[in-house]
Amino acid sequence: MKSLFGPIAMYLVTMLAAGMVSATETIVGDKDDPTSISSFVGLRTGTNGYGAIFQVGLNDEESTFGHNSFFQLKNDFETAHLRHFSVYKGSGTGIFFDGQHDNSGQFAVNRASLGIIQIIPVGDNLRINPALLYGETWTDDERVKRVAFPDTSIATLYTFVRWQVSDDWFVNLVPQYTYSLDGRKIRLFEMVTQVGHNISPETSLAINADEDDEFWLTIKHAF
Repeated sequence: MKSLFGPIAMYLVTMLAAGMVSATETIVGDKDDPTSISSFVGLRTGTNGYGAIFQVGLNDEESTFGHNSFFQLKNDFETAHLRHFSVYKGSGTGIFFDGQHDNSGQFAVNRASLGIIQIIPVGDNLRINPALLYGETWTDDERVKRVAFPDTSIATLYTFVRWQVSDDWFVNLVPQYTYSLDGRKIRLFEMVTQVGHNISPETSLAINADEDDEFWLTIKHAF
């Protein structure tokens, strides 16, 4: 476990330094940027079942902070996922909470993590937004907990990559690596790839895929 702390500390310092130099404000109003302060509703359907997506963004012009809450139901509404950012608009640095309840498998699995995120605009059309979180994963099934899934502390590295290819097309990449610090051994890499098209300024359609060869379609409408 000690060998993990050095790379994490170095990553954290690099992330903050890059953000302070590059990020002067957060991106506001882009419904297709996973870290943008925006509001929308939507639906999803694909190989992992039906679901719904919601997001509420709060951007008071008199406040130095912007807030973004994203909620997703998937796997035929068996999995609930909440993601929240509170970002300081001056530097693009923010607090990031990520939580999930997954009831789609043989037993329910929960995850909750808290950490920091940094908005880093690389150019006018490209942003790389890394995040580092610490938390826990667990199950409420006492039998499974005793036999195979004890309460487990985890560290998670997210990177949200946003590329606006043209006025109408965009690509989002969200690689995620989770490493357990105790309890159950977890070395998990996840990757979501999204290719989307803006039907109108308010509505977009996207094709999504992940590392398990799951495919799904999402449609979002901003409000």
